[in-house]
Amino acid sequence: MQRAKDLSRPYVARKDVIGIYVVGSATRPQRDELSDYDIEVILDDAAYAQTPDAERQVFVYRDGEPKVVDYEFYLRPWSEFLALVSSTQDLFHYPYQHAVIVHDPVGRIAPVIRRLAELPEGIRQDRLRAHYLEFRFALGRARKTAQGGRNRDLNLRLLRGDAASALVKVLFLAARSWPATHHWVEQELRLLGVPAALVQDMEATFRDPAHERTKRLVETVDAWLNERGETFHHDTSALIAWAFHRDEGKSAFERWAGR
Repeated sequence: MQRAKDLSRPYVARKDVIGIYVVGSATRPQRDELSDYDIEVILDDAAYAQTPDAERQVFVYRDGEPKVVDYEFYLRPWSEFLALVSSTQDLFHYPYQHAVIVHDPVGRIAPVIRRLAELPEGIRQDRLRAHYLEFRFALGRARKTAQGGRNRDLNLRLLRGDAASALVKVLFLAARSWPATHHWVEQELRLLGVPAALVQDMEATFRDPAHERTKRLVETVDAWLNERGETFHHDTSALIAWAFHRDEGKSAFERWAGR
């Protein structure tokens, strides 16, 4: 992180800067040769309002080809930063689980980052239920589409993608983490201790989603959830009733499903 600190020095010197932190792959073990530094700078609202658009997001590219970002500064006003706490977007929670603070002179940034990173148990339970149903529904629709007159390649790819995305969210949430951005899913699942065999089974199933293979994947997922001490998936009928007939389930499904 020393380079990020060095790059941030011009902002550190400013009195209107509340804090600076780094997110993204630069903070993770899987950082590679294509990783850049995603540096976010929190300004007081008045200073942000006076900042030209061209300075609110600055990309610096490495020399040579291919064209690759070396580092980025993204400026955000304090009020917007605080509002992220209530966001339903994983993008505004998952990265903060691993954020590295490089400048927080009066300690205003750290408490907000802790709140952004926290996964409340109520949200975790609601999302487990909503995304598990999404996973099962998408598999069922894909099977029906493959068998009927609606069998079109694009339709099937979209439905299988829906199933894969929903299942990934279930696995992260069961591992008590906000779901990762898609381009680092496999690496983050392994870091969380999700069995490699389960990840490989997912990959194989969505490459060749024959009925028996998808049935085995559901069984494998259910068994792993059992090992994690989860019970929400034991009664599918009760889950469906929760999602479509209970106010709390309807609200949770509307809020979290399909994201």
